[in-house]
Amino acid sequence: MTTPTDVMTDALGSSISHLAFRVLHVLALHMDAGWVDIPPIAKKCRMTPHQIRLPLTELRDAHLIEHERRYETGATGRKTWHTYVRLVGDSTTEAAA
Repeated sequence: MTTPTDVMTDALGSSISHLAFRVLHVLALHMDAGWVDIPPIAKKCRMTPHQIRLPLTELRDAHLIEHERRYETGATGRKTWHTYVRLVGDSTTEAAA
């Protein structure tokens, strides 16, 4: 499993914005390993799910996170796309389990 120190070291070597670094910090320290939905991350960063889109794109482009889109039933009962993200190093942990 990727440790928060490993993630932050990789992030410091990249050219991501301060908002992307803040989102990465939340993912590394406050979320359990595995896939996480966007709204809880945005809430912890005091941002809206729409505002967090650009920092997440920066993190994906820097190969620090990966994303997955799922077509699921939303809170209103209608099918819609939900995006989940996780740290890149967490995928190797799941494969070993």
